[in-house]
Amino acid sequence: MIRAVTRLKASEDQNATFFCLSNANQVFIDTILKDKKLDDLFYRITTNPAEWREDGLLVVRRRVDPTGPQHTCTVGCSPNMCKGEELTAFLVEHGEYDKVVYIGDGSNDFCPVVRLREQDTVFARTARGLQRRIEREGAQAGLKCKVVYWEGAWEIEEAFATL
Repeated sequence: MIRAVTRLKASEDQNATFFCLSNANQVFIDTILKDKKLDDLFYRITTNPAEWREDGLLVVRRRVDPTGPQHTCTVGCSPNMCKGEELTAFLVEHGEYDKVVYIGDGSNDFCPVVRLREQDTVFARTARGLQRRIEREGAQAGLKCKVVYWEGAWEIEEAFATL
């Protein structure tokens, strides 16, 4: 997967914007990206805030503050974040893209995936929550995008070569 994203990012023919939407936390994501030398890959990372305290304790907070207004998702997102609302807000802020490619695996990726258009593609990891929800609820939810199932990162690399 590392080769796939670095090639796509470096391609002069592509106008790709990388947006990370994760229910993990900022420290976890930053650690992985730094280790893989991908810390400058993403235009934006939307996740749960986190930071190390002076005493060495990692403090993770919800993206949606439990004491403030809550998201209004009815698809089944977790209380800390509606990935569908976050994706929609990003797309509204940045204008229309010709194509959106979404890579996901968890059931919490279903909400943003049902917002994708016919020209968009979701790469859903095989035998995970997203695949199960697509198969069980996709038609009823009005899923429009192309669905490609994958097991290994090499499959994403091959697909990205054709974008």
